[in-house]
Amino acid sequence: MAEFVQWRLEERLPELQQLERVGLLSGEETRALMKKVTALEHKVHRRALSKESFITYIQYEINFLELIKRRRMRIGYTFKKDEIEYAVVNRIHGLFNRALTKWKDDIQLWLSHIAFCKKWNAKVKLSKVFSAMLAIHPDKPGFWIMAAKWEIEERLSSENARHLFLRALRFHPDCQKIYQEYFRMELMNAEKLQKEKQLLEAANLEQAETEIVRGELAQVVYKNAIQKVPGNAEFHLSFWTVAALFNFTQDLQKTIVEDLQALHKNHALTWDFLARRELATQSLPKAECSKQTKASDIIHQEERCCAVYEEAVVAVPTEEVWKVYITFCLERCKRKTNNEVLRKKRLDKLLSVFDRASESSLLPQALYKQWIRLLVDVGDVEKAVRVVMALSSSFGPSVEMWQSSLALLMELQNTDVSLLFQEAFRQVPPSDCLPLWLLQLQWSEGASSISETDTLYQRAIQVPVPAISVSVKERYLDWALKTGGYKKARKVFTSLRENRPFSLEFFKKMIEIEKEQECSKIQRLRECYELALREFGSSNADLWLEYIVEEWEHPKGRAELTGQIHWRAMKMLSGLELESFVSQYTLLQTGNLLQHLPQNKSQPGSQ
Repeated sequence: MAEFVQWRLEERLPELQQLERVGLLSGEETRALMKKVTALEHKVHRRALSKESFITYIQYEINFLELIKRRRMRIGYTFKKDEIEYAVVNRIHGLFNRALTKWKDDIQLWLSHIAFCKKWNAKVKLSKVFSAMLAIHPDKPGFWIMAAKWEIEERLSSENARHLFLRALRFHPDCQKIYQEYFRMELMNAEKLQKEKQLLEAANLEQAETEIVRGELAQVVYKNAIQKVPGNAEFHLSFWTVAALFNFTQDLQKTIVEDLQALHKNHALTWDFLARRELATQSLPKAECSKQTKASDIIHQEERCCAVYEEAVVAVPTEEVWKVYITFCLERCKRKTNNEVLRKKRLDKLLSVFDRASESSLLPQALYKQWIRLLVDVGDVEKAVRVVMALSSSFGPSVEMWQSSLALLMELQNTDVSLLFQEAFRQVPPSDCLPLWLLQLQWSEGASSISETDTLYQRAIQVPVPAISVSVKERYLDWALKTGGYKKARKVFTSLRENRPFSLEFFKKMIEIEKEQECSKIQRLRECYELALREFGSSNADLWLEYIVEEWEHPKGRAELTGQIHWRAMKMLSGLELESFVSQYTLLQTGNLLQHLPQNKSQPGSQ
């Protein structure tokens, strides 16, 4: 190993001599560098190699390159790059090669080497890196795309890029991303060749027009793609989106649209695309018409779009088709305009489409909330309520639908809220009813008497679903304190103290309430802690520590009891909770956890 290290160090001598001679490094810096490099070389020549050692060495060399770059700029010296920088660059390539030979599966290491090659414009080396990487990781489509894009964009080699895409498709015949990028590459190549052809024609030179120049290879890629990945309208349409970026693909775009209509005629995306294309139709030049004329032109465009959607909801009456129709109308309605006629026309159309979708029983639940909110916003509150009541039978177990409907009626202070709550509890499974119970309690607190709300809390607590009972108890305690003060909160706590299940938060709330009283009684605090420890003492080290601290800090607490509490905790806790308790209790005894303790008392746990 020592011989290899020595040989590596001797290789650096010409480079270091040049650095010293031109003033980029001082003698002292050279000696420090050699010392550091010697240590790094020894690490990468050990028998048991470490990936971190290679990464550290590579990063050190990259930082060294940056230092040389900054110093060259400072002194204005630009010569001898072959002897200095490129020697370091080659050394870094060597380190990457050795590391990647050992750790072939490390994706990040491959990407780091690629990034380094790109930064130093090492095109030949990068081609070799890509070849090696693809030989080891042919199962990753992203690597094939990265290599092909580099060939076409940096090396301007469409042949190499095409070859890589074809190889990639052998490994991934159904990969949508590869087809899309291959299609894009062929169109970019055709555009480049067309520009070259125009320049030759301008110079009175002729060039034969090939299939590639006409973009026919791109059409072949597209045809193969839709055969290999059938039944995917979104994938099919992505080819039109790419083709629309090029101004010579009108025939190709037409073919894609015709195929889309033939292969996906019942898909909502197809109809949505066809309708929205009407917005792209040519209108009068903006400079040549008044604002009124522009608004009229927009109205005609939107009417043509709606005509396509109307045809769609007749030909394919599904929720998805109505959804794209309503979404389009919502988007147009949200667009800002100063033209009152246009604004009213959009709103009327949107409300009409919502009504018809609902009448057809095909209104998507995802858009229901927007409809009732729209009705409230335009001032048609009565209709919003009618819609909620009429459609409530179709909500089924959807908690979100019930929540939005009930929240609306609560906001409007409608008298039918109670009826709707009853219907909701009939349709929603009991295990999912927690949000509805909390919403009903919130409504009752604001709209009903204290006795009625208290009765509702009592009913909710008796629900045989632990999550509901636990959450309601916490809220019940808060509400009791807010409406009846400490005495009522204490009464509620006493009535529920044996009514399982509990949450730790329930007991902590009561402890905080007790502490907030002017004459906080230690006996009642002990009672709360004991009840909490009965339920959670075997799994919560912090609760024991809080109990110990309470005995220590309370004016009427008894510090001598902390030893007994500690003994009980050690018996009940186990595993990680026991370890946590022991470590924190030790800090407590040494005063590191409670530096603010009174000085006239002994440490916790002392007898």
